[in-house]
Amino acid sequence: MTLQRLSDWADRVVRVLLVPIGIGFILIVFLGVLTRYVFQAPIISSVELARIGFSWAAFLGAAVCLKQEKHTRFLFLLDRLAGRARAVVLLAIDLISLAFFVLLILKGLQMVQAVRETFFPALGWSQLWLYLPLPMAAGFMLLHTLAFLARDARALRREGGVGARP
Repeated sequence: MTLQRLSDWADRVVRVLLVPIGIGFILIVFLGVLTRYVFQAPIISSVELARIGFSWAAFLGAAVCLKQEKHTRFLFLLDRLAGRARAVVLLAIDLISLAFFVLLILKGLQMVQAVRETFFPALGWSQLWLYLPLPMAAGFMLLHTLAFLARDARALRREGGVGARP
């Protein structure tokens, strides 16, 4: 239950971050288009800000989708399975997802480290702000996957799998 509560808390944090980032991203793009094409006075940094906002919104949005289990899945396969077979497949998916998110965190941190000393030309900000959402969102997704793993392991035990009690 602790993993589930931690996953729920992380989801609330991501949603609190995602709303202003998403709204800000939309406003930046709108103002960038408005000033460029209507007023013929473009905001030079709007492209860089929009790129950063898009990156944060996309990765944090992916974490929200994963938590709600609204991400792409092979439902045609899962819908045909029941009982222990379904529980085993779900557990395998959780383990593969877990490995993938660990890899995303490690590679994402390497990317952040690699670009830390490079800067956006117009903003002057470090480019780590463009790459930071990858390991951050992968961390949230890892946490959600650990909660799914615990849930699916309990389901497998209930279905008579390893560790089940007679």
